[in-house]
Amino acid sequence: MRIKINPTRMQLLRLRRRVELARRGHKLLKDKLDGLVQRFFGIKNDFLALHKKLEPRLSVIFLKAIASSALSQPEAQTGRAAATVEVSHRSIMGVRIPSYRLDIEGKPSYNELTATSETGEAVNAFSEILPELVQLASLSRALRLIATQIIETRRRVNALEYILIPELERNLKFIRMKLSELERGTRVVLLKLEG
Repeated sequence: MRIKINPTRMQLLRLRRRVELARRGHKLLKDKLDGLVQRFFGIKNDFLALHKKLEPRLSVIFLKAIASSALSQPEAQTGRAAATVEVSHRSIMGVRIPSYRLDIEGKPSYNELTATSETGEAVNAFSEILPELVQLASLSRALRLIATQIIETRRRVNALEYILIPELERNLKFIRMKLSELERGTRVVLLKLEG
């Protein structure tokens, strides 16, 4: 990325300001990147702990549900509970992270005469675990959003560090060399005029 510049003192001052601004921006983005990575690992640990806690419980629930559907008649489940998910947002280092909260109204019902005991156990166990599943989904979404922001911020940091700042510094060096060359040429002319 070659920037066309005129070797003047005004351009030298502008480039110095741009280099300083780029360095400050680089430092801020680097700090943001470090903060995002720390938050990512904190959320990842929470996600993995909750996943580890829920996985065996879900396996048992699904086995009971499969056994229930195989042994009971299709009309065994008669009622459903109404569930709503409320979404609120919080900001982590400038990233809007959704947070989900589950509100369940009522309780799923089933016909106890035609349903098996596995049906009741599966329905009750799933009702108990559902808020934690919503929390797991919230943590999963947060991980994806923060990971996307980490990638984007890392690209910006690298662009500043390896492309923009070195190019600006090369241009500064070029202007300084041109200005010192012009100054030496002016001195030579002045010495010839005096002599």
